[in-house]
Amino acid sequence: MKKNIRIVDIAKKAGVSIGTVDRVLHHRGDVSEVTKEKILKIVEEVDYHPNIFAKTLASKRDFVIASLTPWFKDRYAYWAKPQQGIIEAIEQIKQFGVTLKQFYFKMEDTESFTSEAEKILELSPDGVVLAPWAKREALKFIQSLDERKIPYVFIDSTLKETNPISFVVQNSYKSGYLAAKLLDYGINERSLILLVHITKELDNVNHLLQREKGFLEYFESRKEKMHTIVKIKVTGEENELKEKIKEKGIGLSSVDAVFITNSKVHHAVNCFKELTKSPKIVGYDLIPRNIELLKKGKVDFLICQKPEKQGFIATNLLFDHIVRKQKVKLENYTPIDIVTKENIEYYSSF
Repeated sequence: MKKNIRIVDIAKKAGVSIGTVDRVLHHRGDVSEVTKEKILKIVEEVDYHPNIFAKTLASKRDFVIASLTPWFKDRYAYWAKPQQGIIEAIEQIKQFGVTLKQFYFKMEDTESFTSEAEKILELSPDGVVLAPWAKREALKFIQSLDERKIPYVFIDSTLKETNPISFVVQNSYKSGYLAAKLLDYGINERSLILLVHITKELDNVNHLLQREKGFLEYFESRKEKMHTIVKIKVTGEENELKEKIKEKGIGLSSVDAVFITNSKVHHAVNCFKELTKSPKIVGYDLIPRNIELLKKGKVDFLICQKPEKQGFIATNLLFDHIVRKQKVKLENYTPIDIVTKENIEYYSSF
């Protein structure tokens, strides 16, 4: 058969009506398993793909995708990158009548998440790309999306209690486990390690807790080294981390390694800048400030999450689900890249 295959061609080859083929392709109505398998086998043999462009033009329908992600102050910020990926995806699919409505919340203000979520519910889009940063507020929003049968895709992190059509994330547990392994290579036995969370509501940020879990479980499996791990949580105010370390009776010079569970690595560097020898430091994300510290040797490793790729893939998954009516893959994990000053120049994202 020719490459320009139509439903009528599949129907003739299968010896069934066009309506039967249409029901199988769009999962509508009752079709016997024998007939269904016969049709799907032919579809696979002829490599049939529906003409989506013609279909959307015929329907004369527009599709609206909403994105809800953290607010960012400039294009160099971490959260500018997922949004960049979303916009790039929209540029490629806008010919099919897809438009984007962007909504932002402030990570330090959970009420802003709720107010922006309410705006999305009023809009009633065809789908949502969502960073479920504030867990409690996100769960309430997701419940409303489920009630309205609005599909959603997660980026950056995911929530087990929910039913997204897909999620595009880095495996937070494994990245935390990897961070521990990287630090363990560079320190002696019985070292003092700081595990630092820089956030206002740790219990409401699931992926940071998963990174902590992976980090701690690595060292649980390495008990013979007997490291001391001290967990510290700060909100991110200037000098707050330094003061917290002193409050715990820890001398800065006695710290051998530091794990920052998010992109705010510079807080750790500032604490130890007056020391002749700084501890080993591992953190996340290729934002300009972190890249500069990495190049200067102030940070040993950065773990890259491919945030722009997450936004791009998530938007295309929604498109496939909403417009192409395809079943999409639930779990989509981005690579866990280890970036050092020796290979940073080969990362072109920033």
